[in-house]
Amino acid sequence: MKPAIDEINDARLQAANQRSEPSGILRVGAPVLFGPDFVIPVIADYMRMHPQVEVDLQLADGFVDLNAEGLDLAIRIGNLPDSSLRARRLGALRRVVFGSPSYFERRGRPTHPFELSEHSCIVRTSDQRPGEWMFQIEGKHRALKVAGSFRSNLMAPIYAAAVHGLGLGYSPLWQIRHLVDDGRLEVVLSDFEPVPVPMHAVWPEGRSSSAKVRAFLDMLPSRLEFKNL
Repeated sequence: MKPAIDEINDARLQAANQRSEPSGILRVGAPVLFGPDFVIPVIADYMRMHPQVEVDLQLADGFVDLNAEGLDLAIRIGNLPDSSLRARRLGALRRVVFGSPSYFERRGRPTHPFELSEHSCIVRTSDQRPGEWMFQIEGKHRALKVAGSFRSNLMAPIYAAAVHGLGLGYSPLWQIRHLVDDGRLEVVLSDFEPVPVPMHAVWPEGRSSSAKVRAFLDMLPSRLEFKNL
């Protein structure tokens, strides 16, 4: 038989190993459109690696209060306000002007943002400043007014309208990457894109000491690769 002290040490070691193995419920927040296409694949890999963890994904576009919502961590797109949250930068996301091949065949391709006044641009009416697109021109941040004959309050119809040649659109590249990859949309004015929007993982102070949170945070940088987004 093992001496009693050895049995105690074995029990302590087993308990420590159990604590270090991710388990329990991981509650994650993410933006509505970004979550299904980009966060779900990470969660699927994570859950295969750590079968003792359940994941609760909450999607919202606002910067919700993590503690009030009971979230362990969240992925946020945009500049972070000052807060007590810890953060890890995951990358940056491009904002681009795009159109369909049929539109460019009829109207030509703009080579400078100032030429957009000669083009039909699709405006999202729900923006804080509708019809104002941002660019970097001669090293300066510039907002240019655009207009066109078709407008909408949501991005989904704007993408569809652009695919059907109704005009040029403006949005984060990650939202239209699939349309660019299959040739239905093409990006223009790449040399004048505004500064990419940062993306971070954020979590409350001390939460990363949890094995389930720490393991997920360790996966994110390698799984979310945005070299072309």
